[in-house]
Amino acid sequence: MNKRSLTSKTLRLLRHPKTAQLLRPLAAATLLLTLLFACERRPLEVVVEPKAKVIVQLDWMDQYGKVPYGMMMLIYDETDSLIQTKGPTNEVTMQELHLGVGTYKVIFVSYPDEETTYFSRIGNHYYASERSVQLRGHSYSYWETERYQEAPEDIGVAIDTITITEEMVRSGVQFIDYRDRNKYSSDTVPYTFYEVPDPMTVKLIIRAKVKRRQCIKTIDASITGMADGFYLSRVIRTSERATLFMPNDEWGRERYGEEADSMGIIYTEIASFGLPYGKEELSQREENDNILTFHLVLINDSVQDVSFPVGKEIEYITREGKQARIRERKDLHDLRIVLDLADTIVAPPTPTTRTGSGFDAVVDDWEEGGVFDLGGF
Repeated sequence: MNKRSLTSKTLRLLRHPKTAQLLRPLAAATLLLTLLFACERRPLEVVVEPKAKVIVQLDWMDQYGKVPYGMMMLIYDETDSLIQTKGPTNEVTMQELHLGVGTYKVIFVSYPDEETTYFSRIGNHYYASERSVQLRGHSYSYWETERYQEAPEDIGVAIDTITITEEMVRSGVQFIDYRDRNKYSSDTVPYTFYEVPDPMTVKLIIRAKVKRRQCIKTIDASITGMADGFYLSRVIRTSERATLFMPNDEWGRERYGEEADSMGIIYTEIASFGLPYGKEELSQREENDNILTFHLVLINDSVQDVSFPVGKEIEYITREGKQARIRERKDLHDLRIVLDLADTIVAPPTPTTRTGSGFDAVVDDWEEGGVFDLGGF
């Protein structure tokens, strides 16, 4: 018997109705055993990459000097691309992060509560900056011919690079129940990083001597050529320039009290981002880089508008004690302009309606023949 005839007979046997009826229970039993023992039944699962638990502690008091109203946290990858933001948040002294293996560039920056600044191009670590907003409204129409920007409120920033290694996370890929995917937390030991934010704004102090200070009713001023912001990651000022407006209520007498009039002093100090990048050193500046303009209204309602080029007059204030160690970079020191304008700003004496010297008096006519008691004299 050849193989072909054997195969044909076998096929005819398997196709016989009685044979098929006998094989059905056997096939069902085989399938059931396969389902029971051939594989392990498991719920739907997801893959979870291991991450390190990172605790960031921020000490605002050491150099910034106060706890801010709020904070923004920005996290970038090695390509300088923004991958995570958090804020604004009132949790400013501690943040908890979960980071996978890699190198991260992080920025912690105080969030303005008076909206004097705004964030620009934060999607890129290199170009992310904070800028002052445009001033809304002016006291006098004189100032409406130019765009002015708000004096920024105090801003603090901390920058760092955090590297997460394989040893800092649990090795291997984990499988967890899909239903518990949001409950997952790494069981690695937390790693703590300490950050000390630094102040990014500096004071601009202007002190000038004038004649007849008491005859000046209001003082409004502006100064051109100041930086309009700073780059968060590089801690340098922007090269773009801003004109800061200094309204009358900034030129108070609190600094010198009642002596301000007799001393002939006008004084103010406002927050600023300092001088633009590339203009930090005196040798880099020209007189016309910064123009200081006064708009004076005198008590006789006359007006004086005077401008002074002060690019070469701006100096850095040397810090002492703790302030000296906080900032070694000169461009982060406070700025000062001291001017003697006694021969330039001369407030004229207020016109008087008096016709003679001494004092004026009004008396009734003497009555004739009267007797007056002169009190014993």
